[in-house]
Amino acid sequence: MMAKVKTVCPRCGRSLQYEPRHRGKTVKCLVCGNPITLPDAPRRKFVVYPAVLAAIAVVVALTGAWSVWPSHFRWPDRRPIGVLDLASDYFSSPTNPRGWFNDKTLDVTGPGGPQRFRKALDDYTDRSIAVLKRAGAQGVIVWDLEGEQYPHKITYIGDPRLLGRLAPEMDLAADEFFRRLRNAGFRVGVTIRPQQLVFGDDGQPRQKNVLDIKKLLLEKIDYARARWGATLFYVDSNDGFFRPDEIWQLRRVAEERPDILLIPEHHSLFYRAFSAPFEGLARGGSPETSVWARRLFPGSFQSLYIADATNDPDIIALALWQGDVLLFRAWYWNPDCTLLERVENLHPTAP
Repeated sequence: MMAKVKTVCPRCGRSLQYEPRHRGKTVKCLVCGNPITLPDAPRRKFVVYPAVLAAIAVVVALTGAWSVWPSHFRWPDRRPIGVLDLASDYFSSPTNPRGWFNDKTLDVTGPGGPQRFRKALDDYTDRSIAVLKRAGAQGVIVWDLEGEQYPHKITYIGDPRLLGRLAPEMDLAADEFFRRLRNAGFRVGVTIRPQQLVFGDDGQPRQKNVLDIKKLLLEKIDYARARWGATLFYVDSNDGFFRPDEIWQLRRVAEERPDILLIPEHHSLFYRAFSAPFEGLARGGSPETSVWARRLFPGSFQSLYIADATNDPDIIALALWQGDVLLFRAWYWNPDCTLLERVENLHPTAP
């Protein structure tokens, strides 16, 4: 039986009691007739106990194992992959709103703007091809094909379908840009995101989460494959462990497009069954692959970004010995490239 509702009339100060059915309603004081709104029933606090959290973690882990087992993922080529940063929002300006080539003085607007952009892109491509060849790369991924007009966390758009709307100067030049890279002997790729870019009434963009990640990513992938022959895809800003259904949706993407390499930014152990998860040495990533990954998914590997990380060739040699693919900055000769050159004779085949 529920307890009666106790209250005090603010006018006459008398203590009052009402039946539980009056909770949340306005009643009259039994003494002076003053209207009184009674409090509603208190909400129960939802407490999650450690054992419950542990059980949820186990269920998520088992779900991940079930959704990816067994592994059929194969990518024999373990040569390094170059990374091309085409732009930076730090260098954006009124004449270069997307920060192309880190050059605030570049003018891609008005008469002659597309031509000036094309000249800068051609020079950038010449330098990149020379670096990629010298480093013995298998391919290259463009991380910011749409430029960087918007700050973090929208910096990387990750939707090649929107190139014409967001970066018309690149849209005019992109086909030739990727053709030159492919003709030089390199696989090509772009950044994609499992969110959909949308614009609000104020014209400001945001990345909107979607339920059907598989459908959205396949649309982005198929566009880049059909237009530029892309087969390398860095999956930026995915949710990893915090969205349990993501793992099987990405697994289905990999199954339906077996000729592509997925490199998810966030991940758990079971992502090794169908992708080459991203690790960055500069942000604390480990160069050593876990024993469990090797036991559960023989032949699996990670994509290890070595930028600004170390000048110790032993770390790079360890990653190469394990069969990992090294990611390096490829638009200019830098310490990443020097490290690769020092261990160039250690490039393995499929482990």
